[in-house]
Amino acid sequence: MHVNERTRLWLPWLLLALAALATAAVYAPGMTGGWVFDDFPNIVDNSGIHITPGQSTLAAWVNSALSSPSSFLRRPLASLTFSLNWYAGNGDPLPFKITNIVIHLINGLLLFCMLRVLLQLLWLRKGGRSATAPPHLPTKQGDAIAFDQAGATRLALIVSAAWMLLPINLMAVLYVVQRMESLCQVFILAGLWAYLHGRWMMLTASHSRQDRKGLVLAISGIALGTALGLTSKETAVLLPVFAFLVEWIVLRFARAAPAGHRQPEGPRKETQDPRLWWTFIITLFLPALLGFVWLLHAALRPSAWAGRDFNLAQRLLTEPRVLVDYLHWTLLPNPTVLSLYHDEIVVSTGLLMPWTTLGAIVLLVALIVLAVKLRNRHPLVSLGIGWFFAAQLLTATIIPLELVYEQRMYFGSIGVLLAAGTWLLGLRWKIALPILRGFLVATALMWFALVTHLRALEWSNPLRLAIAEANDHPTSERAVYEAGRLLLIASDYQPGKTQDESVKYLRRAAAIPGSSVLPDQALIMLVDHGRPGDDLAFWDSMVRKLRDQPTGQENISALITLTQCYSKSICRFDVTQLQRAYQAVLSRPHPIARLNGAYAVFQRDILHDDMLAAKYLALAVTGDPNEPAYRIDLAVLYARQGQMEKGREQIDALRRLNYAGRLDRQIAELERRLAPGKAPLSK
Repeated sequence: MHVNERTRLWLPWLLLALAALATAAVYAPGMTGGWVFDDFPNIVDNSGIHITPGQSTLAAWVNSALSSPSSFLRRPLASLTFSLNWYAGNGDPLPFKITNIVIHLINGLLLFCMLRVLLQLLWLRKGGRSATAPPHLPTKQGDAIAFDQAGATRLALIVSAAWMLLPINLMAVLYVVQRMESLCQVFILAGLWAYLHGRWMMLTASHSRQDRKGLVLAISGIALGTALGLTSKETAVLLPVFAFLVEWIVLRFARAAPAGHRQPEGPRKETQDPRLWWTFIITLFLPALLGFVWLLHAALRPSAWAGRDFNLAQRLLTEPRVLVDYLHWTLLPNPTVLSLYHDEIVVSTGLLMPWTTLGAIVLLVALIVLAVKLRNRHPLVSLGIGWFFAAQLLTATIIPLELVYEQRMYFGSIGVLLAAGTWLLGLRWKIALPILRGFLVATALMWFALVTHLRALEWSNPLRLAIAEANDHPTSERAVYEAGRLLLIASDYQPGKTQDESVKYLRRAAAIPGSSVLPDQALIMLVDHGRPGDDLAFWDSMVRKLRDQPTGQENISALITLTQCYSKSICRFDVTQLQRAYQAVLSRPHPIARLNGAYAVFQRDILHDDMLAAKYLALAVTGDPNEPAYRIDLAVLYARQGQMEKGREQIDALRRLNYAGRLDRQIAELERRLAPGKAPLSK
């Protein structure tokens, strides 16, 4: 093999390895960081994933796989990897962070492999002279740019390196719980790679056997990628959409003509392959129709929005502004704008309220029109725009999720970079000097690396991160509250400068319009720590918010924290104030299962009213019948009250949830309590 040929083969892999090492170095400071926000309910406070060497049993691992509170699908693979990290480090965040960085680098490798096949397929469709051997120079057909293998590799390498270093992707890496997103993308990218490789086999097949193998590989890529990705996050259902866009824009469902009909020069004569249409009918269109009907039915229920401060119409009006922000944060990242929290965003209540709502809608419609118009002349630009929009189909439409999170761009940013990179590197008649193109690419990569590194430095310490985000986002209640909370912990509740700073942030957070009761809860815990204090103003603020605001998870968490603080005799407040707070939130429509469960614990452990506790636990079971904890607590209460038959009904339900014996111990204890002839048990 010629020296130049050997160099051409290994040089891209060397450059990709250097990009991966640079990415690891950029992220390295963030490895020393701690837990934030949703890490707590999903990992730190989720005892199901806390497996240690002395507790490693099949039942424990099954319980771990089913322990996630994030989704009804439980996301078992992600939970199991959390348990493996806990097993290795006994709760130290370091193994979790390292694992996330490794997953991100694996995704960078898969992205490079997938894009290179995609770009080679584009060359085959637009400029190839042979089905197997590309020409040395690119050719043009009309205004379309045809990529040779070197050009395909170069663009794939640049997009992959930029994506690994991209600042907006930091949330999917250093925010531990977002492994659910990054791990899901492993299967999405691998599935797309397999699909595209299968299509290459089909388009270059010299006999029917190779064609069939290619079809099987393509279908398997979609089916297995989606199925395995769903074990980490529901985003995997978008894999067939991404593959369909490749077909519609680039490959056009082409099927190569039989070998005997191949023309001596140019690509093979092609017709559309009906097998591909049937593949997408089965894997995309029918599931999408059924899923949309199901999601729309759920979204139209008033209870679906009970925990949000916006409704369906307001969400649909606000999301175009969010998507424009995503584009801005991707292409022109600013370390003071990127954030863990974006709860300060103003909800759109009309096309001109605020006026940027209409402007964002016009811009997004223009992008869609542009993508359609460029489908023939610049298919990669069209595909990149299509992938950006497709990546937001779940999180920016009718599902009642929170409005904005940066990790939602983890795949969408690939589309943005692909479109921008193609435009930068492909329009050679406008940027004629290769040195200028190289300078622009190098500048972008260095800026991405610098901003990501600055963000990783902030993430290296939870208190440093919290203070930086609170100062950069003074109208974000979550950011300001987190700074106050961590300063309060650092003060150890002792008077001094640190505690004074904590109070300043907590008071500021409590005063932000629409803020949750978390800042009020922290201030109550401070003034009532170890002794009764002057807390009436904080209780009044809490009760007013609980009565007037939607019942969000943060408000329920605040009530649970206060209940636990009082139970442990750490907080010395008047318990009637906590009762008043619970009654305020329960007066709102559509109380959710977690709230009913929290109030049941308050009645059982603090007010010692087992009858009322049983009533609200029964409501919690009705609201979330697949949560074993509610049924276990309810069965214990029934045993204490002598209602043995009702207790056995809960045991029967627990048996149906007892996969691989994960609830054997709890069921055995309940059976002992509810044994025939057993007298009612006292606490």
